[in-house]
Formats: sequence, structure tokens, C-alpha cells
Amino acid sequence: MKTYAYLLKLNPRLYLDDAWTKEDEDQVNTHFLRLKKDVENGKVIHVGRTEDPKDDGFGFVVFYAENDLDAKTYAASDPAVLGGQMTASCFPYKIVF
Repeated sequence: MKTYAYLLKLNPRLYLDDAWTKEDEDQVNTHFLRLKKDVENGKVIHVGRTEDPKDDGFGFVVFYAENDLDAKTYAASDPAVLGGQMTASCFPYKIVF
């Protein structure tokens, strides 16, 4: 297994709290539950985000995948990416410490 990371950016449409729909909230909750499950089963190593997800803020997921295609597929299948609440950029990642 190789190590990868994906960087998540919040859709600017959601920068204002009152812009969130029930569907947005449900998709992001599903995103959270998938990551939690994948941490528990050992696929995901680390999940975090900046305190303010707007503008320059981001979320970050470090995970294992067999190859580049599997990694990109995993990032693209994130429920919040599929729902349009976030975008994802995926890349190989090397853990130093």
C-alpha cells in the first residue's frame, strides 16, 4: 500500500451559515461518517481541517491506497465531493514523522 493525501476545499457557496441546505448537511455528515469508519478500519491515517474552512482554509485526509488510480477514485468518491459541498485534490504523500 502507498500513502496518499487529499486536500478538501469548501464550496464558496457554503461560506455563509444560512446558505447550507438540509441536503448539504446530510452529505457532509455522510462524509464525516465515511472518514470515521475508514479511520477505524485502518484505511485512513489522519483527518483534520483548518479552524476556519473558508477562503484559504482546507480539510486534509491522509490514507492508504494500492495505486494512483485507486487513490484518486477514493478522493473523488467522498460524499461531500460527490454532493458538490467540497472539491478534492489528491496526491501521493510521504509521512516523515
